[in-house]
Amino acid sequence: MKIVFDYQIFYQQKYGGISNYFSCLALELNKLDAKIKIISPIHKNENIEILPKELVIGNKLFYPYKLNKYVDKLNHLLSSKILEKEKPEIIHKTYFSNKEITSKAKKIITYYDLTHELFSHNKDQNFIKLKKQNAFDADHIICPSNKVKKDIIDFHNLDPKKISVTYFSSNFEKINQLVVPSKKKFSNYLLFVGSRSGYKNFARFIKAFSISKNLTKDFKILVFGGENKKIEGLHLLKKYNLNENLIKFIEGTNNELSEIYKHVSALIYPSMYEGFGIPIIEAMRNGCPVICSNGGALKEVGGDSLFYFEPTNVEDICNTIEKVVYSDLLIKKLVEYGLRRCDLFSWSKCAKETFEIYKNK
Repeated sequence: MKIVFDYQIFYQQKYGGISNYFSCLALELNKLDAKIKIISPIHKNENIEILPKELVIGNKLFYPYKLNKYVDKLNHLLSSKILEKEKPEIIHKTYFSNKEITSKAKKIITYYDLTHELFSHNKDQNFIKLKKQNAFDADHIICPSNKVKKDIIDFHNLDPKKISVTYFSSNFEKINQLVVPSKKKFSNYLLFVGSRSGYKNFARFIKAFSISKNLTKDFKILVFGGENKKIEGLHLLKKYNLNENLIKFIEGTNNELSEIYKHVSALIYPSMYEGFGIPIIEAMRNGCPVICSNGGALKEVGGDSLFYFEPTNVEDICNTIEKVVYSDLLIKKLVEYGLRRCDLFSWSKCAKETFEIYKNK
């Protein structure tokens, strides 16, 4: 069976969770002897650069964001010619697009979440329509949680039989040994990972932190991500009368993030909605306690033994964080639970389930 991943996400993302998902999926499918190719003639993605060369048709080039629409057009033209030669049986679309794929292959699409549908602005309406149209046009839809599946059915009135769930994972290695508290570099830091704007709920987290005399006295916040400090950043400290030394913004590689998980007091994940929540699994694999919201699929992924808060309730966020970080017993239980829970999710399992979906089309 010939399987192709299209170029859509790879020309748009240099790094990112979606391109990492498809890179890990391709690697695991290759181990299953699936005939897998990523067709991305021109891309900027670092994740597929680590794959075996024979899996990728395309080259990495540097180009600014403003040229994306031209790269898209060129990719579509070149991909169409490559598809004529490859003649795949399955085309797995990596992102939503208005570019029509002219092929007799079955079309699969992964529907990651419904953040646009739930937290949309006027400018998002066209993209919401595009997502819906792509879902209707696909022969089958894959999503990363039962929550997303339910939301797709509720919002778009799609046949449940057309939708399958394959849980995501993390390519972070599970630790063999915990870092002892006395050697933790960021032992007095609460970690926030990823984008901070909109539904990610960073502003409420900062407000919750600011109303606690204990947290502001004993802890600081470490923000890991590539966004500019001006985006839901330093102005929040002024708004809530916090000293600038209480927050540190850093960016780096996955290896650096993995080390950070090992050394902080806890991961705080306040998002209003997630289709899965990969940072939860990343933290668990690195022995980092997780304190998160109950938004979207986070309880489905995190299970029964995490400590959850209501993401719109600032006092609940504050009280939940305080309850955990000042209890050595709860910290120990969360670490032990996370190291067990993370074993339920793997890219190899995701690939096997995805391969079965392909074969049944």
